Amino acid sequence: MSHTLDLSSSRATAPADTRLDAYWFWGPIPNEETMREQLSAFRAQGFTRIYIQARFALALEDYLSPQWLCAYRTAVDIMADLGLRAGLYDDYAFTSGQAGGRTVEGADHLREIHLFWSRSTGQDVTIANVRATLGAALGPAVRNWIHEGGIPVPGDWHLVAATLFKDGQPPLDITADVVLAEADQTQASFKLKRPLPEGASWTVFASARITTSRIINYLLPEAGARFVDKGLKPYAEALGTHMGTTVDCLFYDQPAPALYEWDGQYGNLINSLPWSDALAASIAGDGPLALQLAALLEDCGEETDAIRSRIYRKLTGQMQEAFFGPLRRFCQRHDIALTGHEILPHISSFDLNGGFSSIDPRVALAADFFGTDLWRDETSVDANNVAAQLAPLLGDSIARASGRKGCWAELYLTSERSPLRASGQWELTPHALRRQLLRLHLLGASRIILHALYASAGEENHELMTNMRFDFPPGYNLQPWWPVFADLSKETAALADFMEAPPPPQVALFYPYETALRRGPWDDHAEAFGAWCEALLEHGHHPLICDEAGLSSLLEHGRLHGSEIAAIALPGTVDFHDTSLLNRLQASDLPVYVSVPDDLPGLFGPNVPQMPPTEGVRSVLAGRDAEGIWSVVVFNETDEVKQAEVISNGGVRSCEPLTEAAAKLVVELAPQELRMLRLEPAEAQTDCCTLASALPVLGDCHEVLQSDWTLEAGSLGKKISVDRGWQAQGLADWSGTGDYTRDFSLEQATDLILELPGVACAAEVFLDGLSVGRRHHAPYRFELGTVSAGRHELRISVSNTMANAFCAGTPYAGDVWPDVSGLTAAPVLHEGVTPGKEPLPSLQD
Repeated sequence: MSHTLDLSSSRATAPADTRLDAYWFWGPIPNEETMREQLSAFRAQGFTRIYIQARFALALEDYLSPQWLCAYRTAVDIMADLGLRAGLYDDYAFTSGQAGGRTVEGADHLREIHLFWSRSTGQDVTIANVRATLGAALGPAVRNWIHEGGIPVPGDWHLVAATLFKDGQPPLDITADVVLAEADQTQASFKLKRPLPEGASWTVFASARITTSRIINYLLPEAGARFVDKGLKPYAEALGTHMGTTVDCLFYDQPAPALYEWDGQYGNLINSLPWSDALAASIAGDGPLALQLAALLEDCGEETDAIRSRIYRKLTGQMQEAFFGPLRRFCQRHDIALTGHEILPHISSFDLNGGFSSIDPRVALAADFFGTDLWRDETSVDANNVAAQLAPLLGDSIARASGRKGCWAELYLTSERSPLRASGQWELTPHALRRQLLRLHLLGASRIILHALYASAGEENHELMTNMRFDFPPGYNLQPWWPVFADLSKETAALADFMEAPPPPQVALFYPYETALRRGPWDDHAEAFGAWCEALLEHGHHPLICDEAGLSSLLEHGRLHGSEIAAIALPGTVDFHDTSLLNRLQASDLPVYVSVPDDLPGLFGPNVPQMPPTEGVRSVLAGRDAEGIWSVVVFNETDEVKQAEVISNGGVRSCEPLTEAAAKLVVELAPQELRMLRLEPAEAQTDCCTLASALPVLGDCHEVLQSDWTLEAGSLGKKISVDRGWQAQGLADWSGTGDYTRDFSLEQATDLILELPGVACAAEVFLDGLSVGRRHHAPYRFELGTVSAGRHELRISVSNTMANAFCAGTPYAGDVWPDVSGLTAAPVLHEGVTPGKEPLPSLQD
């Protein structure tokens, strides 16, 4: 039989606010027994808020059906009974605004319309082969969801404008000389009725409705209002008094036009332009429509930058008003908070556009982050995979601009072992997840929303996304190591609480929105912005990112969102919408930098502690309280012993534990060790003081437990070697929790520590049937205490991931399958360290 890790009682007292929430993926609708069982487990493992999300495994016609709403109400009833909170995830899968297709059903006029263009040096020009980007790359399930039949079919073509270009001269409006010659479901052709001068070219701009799209036209207020009526009102009616009590927020997920490319596309704008009559009229109010549209594509003279800025600001403002306006009014009526996130082009990167490469953020609500946040009650961002990235850092600054601190970060995982990204990461270990949760909090996240918990395990087929098994896994509650979440949630909540310290002096890093509008997403400013962020973080400092409004306030009041500012950073040569800002910057007493200075720590002044970079160690100066005590976090992200340094001109000492004051404090860090330190300025009594690791220190080796191990895995019991994983010993496609057992004997009572040098990936140790602890990340050390003389039974329960079982025989296994599982090196018994005895050098190196 298979032993599972201990799980706390599902009827325990409701957890404190642990800062950990999750999406709960529903495909087939779960029954009430399954709901209660799973929700009780979620609660016991430290989750606070649950968002039910309909996924592609759910038949589209079942979404918002009476059966769906009844089950949803039942689930929220159970959440209320368990003391959980519920967040209302606002749509079927994603993108927000569709209500599972109901918004545009019977209302074709609300389907998205886009502006396309093409250039010719002859009398005819054609726009052909319109195709979707971004979401369409995720496979047929998403393509069939976004577009009926899986492909975009343009129709209802209209000539919008045409321009003539010749020899670098200003463009000429020739709209009156162009006619729509022919159009069908694959292309539209236009003809120029006047002769084209030699050496000239002309461009046509034409609009088309995407007749098969379920994506709404975000420029139309009636589309936003209908979404509320068709997609949100049914929830409010079904949930009744839970709205504003158990249900405390509405979460929108990436509202954005589908975005298209096509044959003949060119210019500075790399996607189609969302379009409406109202947008056209607004643009035309500032001058000839054709000449302004031409400026979106190429340099048309000194007014080009101003035209681009003006058009993109109009587009963004109309989309925000049309979509977020109805959502916000719905939330206000029901006393719930509005939150959610737009597409983040910097996902997984620190560069402003270092993530999604197929979108132009200017046309997808993906550039005006500060403006969008004005519609929200809570700031939320998207984070991808297990790496440090800009999203929580920028999100925290955006929240600060709105009078909040910290942001909510949704973490989702895309495949790294397969080119099919939606197949996700069943191979995710708790070691890697913990490291990422800590990173996100250290970068500014106040809450983390995990993507996702699963209502079912899917089926044994290879269908991407329509099979829950391969819909952005892992489903954390299906992982053999699921029970360690209680430990994860406690540790990450403690870190989030510690990070709430009043901020230290910061560098104000300017977010160059105007530059992005004028020059496009791939300009040098994007990389320069990321370089500033990474340089500051390397020295333990968070930048305080600000827009033009924040910069103006800083120049007027000398502080930014209540924080002391040491310097202003501009990511390269940037543009300003408010042209007076440049003169005000030049007249300011604050130092202004365009590139990162060599002496970056010197910006903060002599009284601020310095933390020299150490490879593999993330150091953060979290804040300083009213008594002048500094809050410092150091985290060793590696599996090696590291040292971090804190240097102070006047001297500093640790409050907890107490050390003597020194000019330099050296913090010893075991592998993966996190330390949250309170440091008090004090006159240095010595040049250097060392703060030892807080983890158990190994004494002399007592015995290497190399042989005589038995493994029980599922229904199988067998002798097993511990020098390599069970996947190499006949259990390649087995996932679960296996029990390694053997006896050992002591001649006399001894204080012992058990070290597991190789574990994949979580372990709980039992001595004579009693649990002595569990670990889900290195170093795997277990204090056994004083063990009496005689024979003892040692059991080590090891959990791997579901990758070996779920990826076996699928296109998603990759070249590395099967993954290493179980024990991979012989366990070692060490004597405990006694006072006055030197520890082993492994923690001192």
